[in-house]
This record gives sequence, structure tokens and C-alpha cells, in this order.
Amino acid sequence: SLLKIQELARHSDRHLLKFLFGSSATQALDLVDRQSITLISSPSGRRVYQLVSNS
Repeated sequence: SLLKIQELARHSDRHLLKFLFGSSATQALDLVDRQSITLISSPSGRRVYQLVSNS
């Protein structure tokens, strides 16, 4: 089924990312998936990414 193919592709992508960039890449993507990262932009155009605490 299409859902199973998409699931397998997602797992393959995660393995490739881990191989290329190490486990920190997959951990960072998990934070993004959980919407734990906030982008703060200043009027001057400076941008900062902030990790939102879950505690």
C-alpha cells in the first residue's frame, strides 16, 4: 500500500541522515517535528532559533 511505502521511505531517509550527519541530525529533526523550535526575528532581520522547554 502507499502508506507502507511512505513509511519505509521515511525510515530510509532517517537512516541516511544519521549515516551522513550522525545522530544529532535525527535528534534535531525530532525537535522540529515536535514543534519544539521557535524562530525569533528582529526588525533588523536578525534571526535566532530558540529551543522551547517542555518542562
